[in-house]
Amino acid sequence: MSIPPLGGVGVTVAYCDGHRCRALRHRGFPESPYRVPQDLTDILSQVVRSSNGGVLVRAECLGICHRAPALLLLTDTAPAGRRGLLIGPVEEPQHVDAVIDLIRKADRPTP
Repeated sequence: MSIPPLGGVGVTVAYCDGHRCRALRHRGFPESPYRVPQDLTDILSQVVRSSNGGVLVRAECLGICHRAPALLLLTDTAPAGRRGLLIGPVEEPQHVDAVIDLIRKADRPTP
């Protein structure tokens, strides 16, 4: 999974709650250090809650079912033409770790 770096503050994470993403999201991450909670939305909720002004949004189908489970990451400081980043599939522990890192990097203020 290749994820370009993000900068800035004001992160919004929208997780897809379409049928396919919802079904695949509930498989859990048995190899993950995040044993509790087991669901991706719970993990995202904890990370966003600990961020500075982050927002977690449940979205309808994002239309990228072939990349399920999927997320949309939005930042206030991204260039106008590249405001959002679709991420998926987020189904392996390293994918979850990469998403957590992106959220934390986007949460840091830029000088």
